[in-house]
Amino acid sequence: MKSMTGFGRGEYLGEGFSLQVEVKALNHRFMEIICRLPRRYQILEERLRREIQKRFHRGRFEVQVRLLGTPPETARVFVDRGLLSQYLTHLRLLAAEFGLAGELSVSDLLRLKEIFVLSEDQPETEALWAELKPALEEALANLSEMRLREGAYLKEALKAHLRDLDGLLARIAELKEGHFREAYRRLEERLTKLLGDQGLDPLRLHQEAAILADRLDFTEELDRLQSHRRHFEKIMEEPGPHGRKLDFLCQEMFREINTLSNKAASAEISHLAVEVKAVIEKLREQVQNLE
Repeated sequence: MKSMTGFGRGEYLGEGFSLQVEVKALNHRFMEIICRLPRRYQILEERLRREIQKRFHRGRFEVQVRLLGTPPETARVFVDRGLLSQYLTHLRLLAAEFGLAGELSVSDLLRLKEIFVLSEDQPETEALWAELKPALEEALANLSEMRLREGAYLKEALKAHLRDLDGLLARIAELKEGHFREAYRRLEERLTKLLGDQGLDPLRLHQEAAILADRLDFTEELDRLQSHRRHFEKIMEEPGPHGRKLDFLCQEMFREINTLSNKAASAEISHLAVEVKAVIEKLREQVQNLE
């Protein structure tokens, strides 16, 4: 069981430069990958995305790649000699026209930054991948480890909520038979008052009791609710991903407890149903964090 949130960092040390990769993962209904890459590595974006898709199923992944320094084999400095020649020509003309003294020095030329052009040769794709891959794999391994740790914590939290749910459902089951008997007693009492001196017809009572039992019987809802709860725990022990399946079960449990509460027409059972809904909501909040 894995959480969708986490963070991982990796680094590659080259000759005169280093490469840092950071991957942050957040909750998301589907998979979304956002990459921020230096120009040198932009050609690898699709390959980077595939590496993430191979390891994870769901979440929003923000990938930040930083290049510190300049790889020596790619750094090239060029001088725009045509532009420099125009600068010198115009400066000499100005000096002659206005009687300016002094000579141009190298330090003066360094101020003319536009005449110096820094260029990079683009290496082969595989050479670039050999630089990026180790840092990326380290970052993704760290991210996966953090997601597993968070997932283990979420699993324990879910189990605690399931134990609370078990206790509430057991109390509802205990009240069920007493609830039916009380409803039958109230029905008999009402019919007796309505019929008065005519006396209570056993057949009429039986018919009314059958109608009442059908309307108030929430046995099926309780059985399905308990079945969903068992299935929930079973899915937790299966290989992932878990999030969507467990979220669907939470919706189904919520639907069953709503129907059960409406059928029961009992204040005590309705109060328990409210507590059950609160526990299911806690389950769902935790499930939203699962991959």
